[in-house]
Amino acid sequence: MTKGSGSPRLVMERLANSGVTHERLPMLDIVFDRTVQMLTESFLHLTSQEVAVQLEDISYNRFQDFMKEPPEAPVIAIVRAVAWDQSFLLMIDGSLVFTLVEILLGGQPNPETRQRAAQRRPTSIELQLTTRIFKLIAERLAEAFEQIAEVEFRVERLEMNPQFAAITRTTSACVRSTFRLDIARARGELQVLFPYSSLEPVKEHLSQMFVGDQFGGDRSWNRHFEDALNKTELSFDAVLHSQLATLQEILAWKPGQTLTFETPAETEVRFMMEDLEFFRGPMGRKGGKIAAQIEEINLDTEEEEDRFGLGGL
Repeated sequence: MTKGSGSPRLVMERLANSGVTHERLPMLDIVFDRTVQMLTESFLHLTSQEVAVQLEDISYNRFQDFMKEPPEAPVIAIVRAVAWDQSFLLMIDGSLVFTLVEILLGGQPNPETRQRAAQRRPTSIELQLTTRIFKLIAERLAEAFEQIAEVEFRVERLEMNPQFAAITRTTSACVRSTFRLDIARARGELQVLFPYSSLEPVKEHLSQMFVGDQFGGDRSWNRHFEDALNKTELSFDAVLHSQLATLQEILAWKPGQTLTFETPAETEVRFMMEDLEFFRGPMGRKGGKIAAQIEEINLDTEEEEDRFGLGGL
């Protein structure tokens, strides 16, 4: 060690504070963008007040650095991602939380009482309403993740002291999104803090560059597409028999001429579409109309995929 370089402990602290390396997660930006719209609609329905939600920042740092700058007088929710078996944090300004609680209790927001309420321990009823607010945020965030993976975000507990919200090592890399909330003329911050380890189960999907490049797709669009497909009308040809004839024979056909098919009367009807056979069954009558009973179903998807060149998709 050179002279003036300091003690080993000082050197280690400098190395620890020299920055954090991280892998960018483009799809996470899209998730947070969708969260903005969902939170706006949800808070509007919850409060019936003027609501504005804005994504202000997405930053990467160590857990300890983020916890040094939480929202003012924060209320912190420890949330469990059930399918991933990982945890993350939701943090809101205490004054904004009590504004929402006051609205839910039927009162009118008051800046003075809001500041005083944020400095005291919430009552049992206030805690229940606060938990309801965090559950709402967690549900909307889970919906925003649907295009990545289906997951349930479950609020486990609330904390007022950031020291009791340690869900990972202090030096662990994290990503934090900061939302600006304006509700009923009150302004505050919502912070969503994900340790990188909590996103590991879906890291591959989050690393994709755009929605179409990731597995799973947007499930809301998938449901819409499936519903549209189920309502699609298809036209089938009921084929009793087919045979080859020369052009000379066809030109010689006259009105009233009887065509004889070399097939027995009990031959089954084939239901065809685009030269593909899908169903087969005997022909009969029902209600004075010609009918056929389906006895054989031939939906060989692999054969159709090979036919149309889709086998490699």
